[in-house]
Amino acid sequence: MKRLILLRFFAALVSLTLALSLTACGGQSEPPPPEGGSGMAGALSGGKSNVSEPKDDPDDSEKAESGLDLLRACMAEDDQLAGAVACLGQREPNDTLPLTDWLLENSGGLVSELPFVLEIPAERVLGGESGKLYCIVPRDENTSLAVNHVTWESQGNGVWPVADEVLYREEYAQPVLVFVNYEEWPDEPDTEINLVTNNGLEVKWYPLTDASGCPVVPTGVNYAPMLLDFGAAAGIDYPEDWEPAGDDWWLPPTDLGLADSTWVCDDWMMDLRYGGCDPDYAGIAELYHRFEDNVEMTQVFSGVWRMEDDCLRLELSAGTGTSLSGSFPILISPSGEKMHFQRSRSGEGVPFLPDGIDVIELTRSCG
Repeated sequence: MKRLILLRFFAALVSLTLALSLTACGGQSEPPPPEGGSGMAGALSGGKSNVSEPKDDPDDSEKAESGLDLLRACMAEDDQLAGAVACLGQREPNDTLPLTDWLLENSGGLVSELPFVLEIPAERVLGGESGKLYCIVPRDENTSLAVNHVTWESQGNGVWPVADEVLYREEYAQPVLVFVNYEEWPDEPDTEINLVTNNGLEVKWYPLTDASGCPVVPTGVNYAPMLLDFGAAAGIDYPEDWEPAGDDWWLPPTDLGLADSTWVCDDWMMDLRYGGCDPDYAGIAELYHRFEDNVEMTQVFSGVWRMEDDCLRLELSAGTGTSLSGSFPILISPSGEKMHFQRSRSGEGVPFLPDGIDVIELTRSCG
């Protein structure tokens, strides 16, 4: 489904660009923009503290509005999408280039095809003036958006983000640009994105990218993304061999995406059932082991599970005073057949994760 939406978006984007260029060809030629400037420059200029007046160019305004409408129309085809996101690159603290020029230089393909990014006003440029820059587009004008600054604090059962400042909150939200920085670890962003659609779909996202610089977005039913990476369709400079439907697209699941699934690794099996437990958790978790010379699996731990952002939270007991608890970062492959299981950020492991090993791969056996 994601690949289909991306392909439709790309095709429609090409058609839109062609139509607008033909319309422009029918009018009188315009003088070139002043040296050092851009004919597409909108509300952005040097940053939040230095804003230029948008240029009175009806063609640019029409293309900006049409591009945003097109992106929202593509999201409307999938009820599981709460918004769209693109990572626009890393802006260094000592970069003095005006933000408009920086965007044209670092994400020229995207902003030339979707110039609404350049029309975002300074009051919707959040998080300072440096860091990894993301564009967040709500699903539609009836979607609410809250952007919070967070700090990562140790709470006894791991390190968790705690919101300490509201950067933006609107019930009828518009696109925003957000500079995100990272604390001690690269998986600890200082920003929290909250989207709620008109039909009640809620998505909380802590902005992360993979090794290729592509956003790692949350997933829902059947591991379908809940945020559309529109940078993949709009000409952002990802690596030449990057393919959004390929093995690079490992994503964290949701409770529903992980429900009633069974995962195996060597002589271990983890069964995650949905429901039948405390409402604070998603379901029952059971861990089985095949001991030496045995054919059958033996249950060694049982308890509850739930997803917490990108982590699988396990609260298990062996029934003999031995317990196992922790929040383990996980990613699911595009096919849904593989799970990337990582030691918790506070150091806890599980029996199938040997000492000295921080990451292991499990295979889905059913579900």
